[in-house]
Amino acid sequence: MKTMSEKTITKPIALVMLLTLLVPVSIVVSTWLGLHGQTPEQTTSDQGLTPSMDGQASSNIESSSREQLKPAVNEIDEKQFIADLGQKFAGVIEVKHAQIRLLEQLISYLKSRYPDDWESRVEGLLAQMYPELAAELIAKFQAWSNYNGWLLTERDVLRAMSPLERREALWAKRFDAFGSDAELIWAAELRNRHIEEALTAAEDMAASPPEEKLKHFVESVRGALGDKAEPLLATRRTELMDRFLSLDSVQQELKNLPASTRLVSLREIRSGLGMDAEALDRWTALDKRRDQLWATGSHYMEQRQIVLASYSGSEQNRRLQALQTQLFAEQSELIQREEESGFFRFAGDRRIGRE
Repeated sequence: MKTMSEKTITKPIALVMLLTLLVPVSIVVSTWLGLHGQTPEQTTSDQGLTPSMDGQASSNIESSSREQLKPAVNEIDEKQFIADLGQKFAGVIEVKHAQIRLLEQLISYLKSRYPDDWESRVEGLLAQMYPELAAELIAKFQAWSNYNGWLLTERDVLRAMSPLERREALWAKRFDAFGSDAELIWAAELRNRHIEEALTAAEDMAASPPEEKLKHFVESVRGALGDKAEPLLATRRTELMDRFLSLDSVQQELKNLPASTRLVSLREIRSGLGMDAEALDRWTALDKRRDQLWATGSHYMEQRQIVLASYSGSEQNRRLQALQTQLFAEQSELIQREEESGFFRFAGDRRIGRE
């Protein structure tokens, strides 16, 4: 039979043994939470939290547990991130523009994880991800760092330049940093610039009909982009159509045409961009619906002004709602909500071919 002193000693020992058994369980749970449902950034943020000061012993145990776990969780997260990033760019890593995108995402990750020494880790990870291309990618990283450093140093000078001067300065520095790869890295910017220049040239043909302007626009794009023009015209056809139709001179020409002639002109413009017969028929049907809607809208705006001038208060609201229901049927509630927010869709100039 145990004495009173033996019982007194046994209870703390049992409590300590119970705590010893419970600590690994908490570690397992926190590890599972760190590996499921959190991004690397979230996991890092969680591990940086300061433990509560309520109950010093409990706080110390939790803090110690997190410190022991931190390297393992970080290591697992980083390996997964590197594997995912490598797989994401595996099929396009030879493309110069893709290499820059890879570097941007890698740098962003490292800055968030290692803000004090992220630069020292870039070369090792690039060598780990793409051993055969490591030298090229490291050179790209160094050039990219130098270029961005120059942008930061010269930002005030660049802002003070005219758009043309700034563009020339940027391209001079890009070629200095990346050589001929600069054109490949900024290929999208070059394409957009060629498109803008072709649109400007078409806009300058003030006396020409829209169909001739379009022909000149397409020929300019093909001349500037060569064998890359057809894929661009095929994949961005609707965007190019919208941008061409948005030219002020083209809109003015189309507005001056009778409705039936305008439908023919729009069809020719879309055909000139390579749309097939089925697509052209769908666009023509849409143009007719739009014409009808805007004719109704024009009539509505005239009648609306009469109601506003003739009535006030609840009677004015009642008559406006009746007019909207009569002309727009199931769309009348939408028209009402738009006007309540201050938007009047038929009050401005219509963009022919786009609405």
